Amino acid sequence: MQPIVYEIVGSIYILQIRITHVKNMTWRFIDTDMTDGYYSTALFESIAKHVGGGEVDDTILFWRAKTPAVYLGYHQYVEDEIHEEYCAANGIQVVRRVLGGGCGFCDEDHILFSVIASEGGGTVPADIQGAYSRVLGGLINTLRMLGFDGKLEPTRNAVYSQGRKISGNAQGRFEGAVLVNGSFLLDFGFDEMDRVLKNPPMNLAEGVECARDGMITLSELLDGAGYDIDYVKGALKRGFEDALGVEAQRGVLTDSEIELAQRLSEKHRSRDWIYRMDDKRRRRRARER
Repeated sequence: MQPIVYEIVGSIYILQIRITHVKNMTWRFIDTDMTDGYYSTALFESIAKHVGGGEVDDTILFWRAKTPAVYLGYHQYVEDEIHEEYCAANGIQVVRRVLGGGCGFCDEDHILFSVIASEGGGTVPADIQGAYSRVLGGLINTLRMLGFDGKLEPTRNAVYSQGRKISGNAQGRFEGAVLVNGSFLLDFGFDEMDRVLKNPPMNLAEGVECARDGMITLSELLDGAGYDIDYVKGALKRGFEDALGVEAQRGVLTDSEIELAQRLSEKHRSRDWIYRMDDKRRRRRARER
């Protein structure tokens, strides 16, 4: 039976039902909070290399976008997904991940996360869908702790509440590590997303024509009552711990992780990296003429 806990927040009793596994491992928890978009992708890449090499503990990383950014999937084309001129004119970063998946517009009203485990370590399943199910159980736990429903939508690897998407996610495996990354929407600038992305509803449920109709935020679930971000982060951390069966102790980045992240961030900022797929396509088309 899952543990049932009542917690008083203000004058509200919140029913907490947690999906749990027996906790038998210690992980590291890092929260860099407001972080540059290019550095964030370099950082979780650096952590993954260190986790995969056995140099640091498996890690749960949280951050928020210091500057509004579009996170682009590894195989996506900038020119197909993004209004480039608008982004350039309004200081919106275009960031290509080392992970696959679709693109997403993020700002400070999202909690972004990366769950980074050693591949084959047993905590995160080896198969792709199993990994999503295990890790994203943490989002479902969190929503239930906060008093709301949560459901995994496996065809889109997303978490839904009240039938609408509240968390989009991506996965990658390299150098001995598996990463499941995603977002938890606290609030959202739908109008800005419409100006940034060429097809905002692309990764939403079939038939959704407007992103606002297919997505939901914590603020909307709370009906505008407000939230304490530290409390929400704590619930999200506990949700992941229970889903993974681990205890994540607050830690620090090693000098080696920081140094590698700083080097990698130069790659992530470079035009060659951001437009790598666009340039490949242009070269291929030129050869085919």
